[in-house]
Amino acid sequence: MNKSESLAKLGDALSKAQGEFRAVKFDSTNPFLKNHFASLGALIDHTRPILAKYGLSVSQLTFGEGGVAGVETILLHASGEYLANSMSMQVGEEKGKSTAQVAGSIITYLRRYSYASILGLYADEDGDGNKPDNGAKPEAKAEPERAPMMTVEEAVKVQNSEGVPYGNLSTDKLMAMTIGVRKALKAEHPDAEREVYQRKLEAINVILKARQSGELAQSNNAD
Repeated sequence: MNKSESLAKLGDALSKAQGEFRAVKFDSTNPFLKNHFASLGALIDHTRPILAKYGLSVSQLTFGEGGVAGVETILLHASGEYLANSMSMQVGEEKGKSTAQVAGSIITYLRRYSYASILGLYADEDGDGNKPDNGAKPEAKAEPERAPMMTVEEAVKVQNSEGVPYGNLSTDKLMAMTIGVRKALKAEHPDAEREVYQRKLEAINVILKARQSGELAQSNNAD
């Protein structure tokens, strides 16, 4: 993470802007996991007028080399103060997509995630399917029983193939792992094996959200 020497004015402006941010409408659906999320366009449309009101802006620059695609997100204030962070992921192979298309999908994903993270926005549906309360009274309907959502304490203990707990992995590493896990979920697997992949993905999501909210500290480990 990079930042200006002082963040006093930026912090004050961001605090006021966050006081006006509302829950962004989840206008998109993951075709594989069926969970809902706010698209990058929805995030920008909702926040840009509020950011401008307080002298704030967000700039996102893309970069990539050695099979990696990344995005640097910079939160700027009219005073010249800034806060910046970079995220990157390995560009893998996806059936029916060219390398450029895969890289484009990754960049869009990273832009959305980074944009929401730097502004402190809620942009993804909870893993257990709960949506933020927008005041509406949903129609009651019978739903199949679900397993309780994984806790942070449980998530950090899930291990990768090398026996390293997820809690010891960096955010960038966890983000990169989601590609492989989601790819595996697309393939045919026995139910037991599929549950393992789903548990891995849920653990990653729980850790990422906990770090984004400040509930869990970022690991300094590269692997």
